Amino acid sequence: MGRRTSPGLRLTLRGRRVSTVLALAVGLALGAWLAPLLGGESNDLRLVGERSVVVQPGQTVWSIAGDAARDDQDVRAVVDAIEDLNDLDGAVVIPGQVLRLP
Repeated sequence: MGRRTSPGLRLTLRGRRVSTVLALAVGLALGAWLAPLLGGESNDLRLVGERSVVVQPGQTVWSIAGDAARDDQDVRAVVDAIEDLNDLDGAVVIPGQVLRLP
């Protein structure tokens, strides 16, 4: 008496499609989970030459301008540029506000 071997798993066309979609979904989820870990410092989409900063508690336009100014720039000119670029009515900023930098 010979042993019977059961046939391997056979999927229908619908089953193959479902398994393909599930495999793609798992791959996308894994990629989305690993991307921030492997992607480097920043994952923000930025235009070339454009910089921005998120205002932290205790920061002012002057302190942000002081950090953003190059060594040869006057901080007052950078303050004016930040105010103009962001349509600010003075130097009042709110924590969490995103400011574009010159």
